[in-house]
Amino acid sequence: MYLPLLLSAALLLPAASGQLIRQCGCQEIEGCLGSATGGFIQCADQCQNHVAAMGANYPALRQCMLAKEPAIARAASCQKSNLQNSCSRSGGGMVRKRYPETLKLAAFTEVNSILQRSGIQAEAKAFLSVGKKFATCVMKCMDRGSTGNCYKKLGCGLDLPADSVLVQSTKQCAIASGFDTAGVRQLCNCVAGTGVRNLAPLCNRIVIS
Repeated sequence: MYLPLLLSAALLLPAASGQLIRQCGCQEIEGCLGSATGGFIQCADQCQNHVAAMGANYPALRQCMLAKEPAIARAASCQKSNLQNSCSRSGGGMVRKRYPETLKLAAFTEVNSILQRSGIQAEAKAFLSVGKKFATCVMKCMDRGSTGNCYKKLGCGLDLPADSVLVQSTKQCAIASGFDTAGVRQLCNCVAGTGVRNLAPLCNRIVIS
């Protein structure tokens, strides 16, 4: 359940070429952040075939996601606060380029760890596979859309911590914003109720730690 949220960090990463690139100014990236939060549902709509393959009624599943939008917005605001020094306030700085693909791998690793600690890794394997496809589809959609184009036009990067640190800070923001064990179980049960086969027995075994 955490996968799209953890991958949202990757969606905010500017893509660039070259070892060192200009550090983004704090004011210039505001518009990119806004387009990222606004484009998620639209891209989810375009990628709905991945979740529909599990038997989900997508309009109902969409409502599950929409109900969590305030919590997602809180988590994004929390992470934005954590990363407030990743952009330049005075200009002139240079940063190393970052690869969204490596952040995606770090997010997958964390989700696998959560499932393992919950004791449901084997049983959740099929759902995780679909979740990866759905999240990757959404990420590619947002990269093609206004979010990706926003950063491409800027041609700059952020001074971010290591991928594993970024994923952990995103997770802590998510927990503080309502995606704790109870919140994730509630979302999981909502998704299970849309017709996803065999998911319901796993929902109340998830432990977020």
